[in-house]
Amino acid sequence: MKNIILITLFCVSIFANDSVKMYTEHYPPYNMKSKEGKLIGSSIEVLDAVLKQMNSSQSIKDVKLRSWAKSYAVAQKINNAMVFSTTRTESREALFKWVGPIATATVGVVAPKSKKIVINKVSDFNKYKVGAVLKDIGEILLLDAGVDKKYIQYVKGEDAINISFNKMKKNRIDMFAYNLNVAFANAKMEGFDIDKYEIVYTLKVGYQYFAFNKNTDDKIIKKWQNALDAIKKDGSYEKIHSKY
Repeated sequence: MKNIILITLFCVSIFANDSVKMYTEHYPPYNMKSKEGKLIGSSIEVLDAVLKQMNSSQSIKDVKLRSWAKSYAVAQKINNAMVFSTTRTESREALFKWVGPIATATVGVVAPKSKKIVINKVSDFNKYKVGAVLKDIGEILLLDAGVDKKYIQYVKGEDAINISFNKMKKNRIDMFAYNLNVAFANAKMEGFDIDKYEIVYTLKVGYQYFAFNKNTDDKIIKKWQNALDAIKKDGSYEKIHSKY
């Protein structure tokens, strides 16, 4: 009987170690909440397919929707935590272990057409008030490019994109740095006339990943990567992205 209990406890321990705490933000069309309160989006569907490929006991119901700053911070502090969709950059490389790519990402700067802003070089940003979400890739790329921090105005919270477009509309910021697909998709959902905005600068064309806490066991990372590779090979991944 004692041996059975020990084996059971060992199996439970192994299962617990494989469990991943999953965090995301409102980031349409990749991750977002539907009117019915369900998480939807291309990256959510990719995650769902990966979990099923691994025969995991976890599901997308285990994903916690938080602000980006909070999700990003938690993934760095808690073992076996993961945040997505995370753009992989040189400055972030050592902060996480990476599984992906799960989507392409173009990060740029959006401004109202009425302002007729022209950015020819990075130093031109220092003439304006540039909106960015705290700890988001837009902020990181601006700082990495050499934009003076005093010209960056930070936005926090789950509704950061909507807040930023309202700030541009009210002339409280001149432009907004973010994933371009997400910025325009969210603005359209919130009722903004996106034809009144334009891309004034492209900061990076890259890829998004599942970003795991750097103390996560490499066996877990390999398991997730193998599952992602498998859904790419069988066509499931392409089928998901073709919908969006």
